Parts: sequence; C-alpha cells; structure tokens
Amino acid sequence: MRRVGAAAAAWRSEGLAAYSQRRKQDSRERLLAAAVETFCAEGYVGVSVEEIAAAAGLSRITFYRHFSCKVDLAVEVFRGAAGAAMPRFLAIREAGALDGPAIRSWIAQLFASDRLNRRLLRAFTQAAGVDPDFTEQAQALITDIIAGLGEGVPAFAIDPDEPGDRRRWLEAWLLIYEILDQSNHSALESGIAGDPLVIDILADRFLGFIRAAH
Repeated sequence: MRRVGAAAAAWRSEGLAAYSQRRKQDSRERLLAAAVETFCAEGYVGVSVEEIAAAAGLSRITFYRHFSCKVDLAVEVFRGAAGAAMPRFLAIREAGALDGPAIRSWIAQLFASDRLNRRLLRAFTQAAGVDPDFTEQAQALITDIIAGLGEGVPAFAIDPDEPGDRRRWLEAWLLIYEILDQSNHSALESGIAGDPLVIDILADRFLGFIRAAH
C-alpha cells in the first residue's frame, strides 16, 4: 500500500507540475498575443505593461513573472515574427541567386510582406528608436539571414571571424541591411523606397555581390 500511495503521490506531483507548466505557458502566450494586438493598435511607445496585461486578461504581477520589462516582451515578439519570416528571407536560395528577375521578384515579395505587416513593423521601429536592447536583437537578424543564405548561396558562406572574409561579410551585412531598411521604409511610406526603381537597384546590387564572389 505504501508503494501504491507513494506512486499516487508522485503521479499527483508530476500532474500538478505539468498543469502548472501548461498554465504558465498559456499565460505567456496570451501576453505575446496581447502584445501583438496592442502594439499594432497603439504602437510600442503608446502602450504600457498594464495595458498589455489587461488585454491578455492577466495581472501586472503575472506579466513580470514572464518578462522583465516591456522591451523584453517586444524582443520576444520580434523573435517570433523574425522566425516566421525567415523562410521568405531565404527563399532566394531556391529561386536562383544568379537569376536577375528571380532576385527582383524575391525583393518585391519582401516589400509586399512588410506592407501587409506595417502596423507591427511600425511598433518595432519605435522600439528600436528608444531601446538599445531591441536594436541589438534586430541587427542580429541580419547575421542570421547571412548565415542562412550561406547554406545555399556560396557567396554568403562567409566567416565574419576569418580575417580574409571580414570585408566580404561586412559588405553582405550592409547589403542585407539596405534591403530590409528600404523594405521597412516602403511599408511605412517614408523616404524614396516607394519608387519602383529602388527594388531594381537593390536587385542589381544583390546580383553584383554574388557575381563578384565568382
């Protein structure tokens, strides 16, 4: 009987732990979903931790059990969005990196996707403007894109820590940054990014980078 009782107690303990973990994960997911909703509606600067928690149906205390601050939450939202977008960033590997029209189509699709997500993109832009921690995460995305492209496009298979590759890696970083930056500007209707020629110029620069490596 003692063995049965001990087993039952252990089962209850494991069951409660699993239940607690599910509750914790559920509240975390609710906060992330509420952040997307409120960031899109009010922007990053215009919404408070209390408002995000309220939109999730949770308390301020529960918020701080999961995230240390608003920027911590915003970084997590950004990571999720970046992960979802990564297949689009890397699609050129299959489309043909030496095919000019394919490159132009790829960049045009990136621009179109950002326009569809412009409200969340605007919130990310605001976060980058006021929180250095967020900016660091956003810039790390470019490094991830280069590494991903390098798996299918030899011109991007560059080691930033290798002295002989350093210049090429910086050129790749600036190239990807420019594509993403102009896509952001196009989505937010700022600067010259709305001119269709911008996509042509970016496509030419991308193709030129690849050809220079051959």
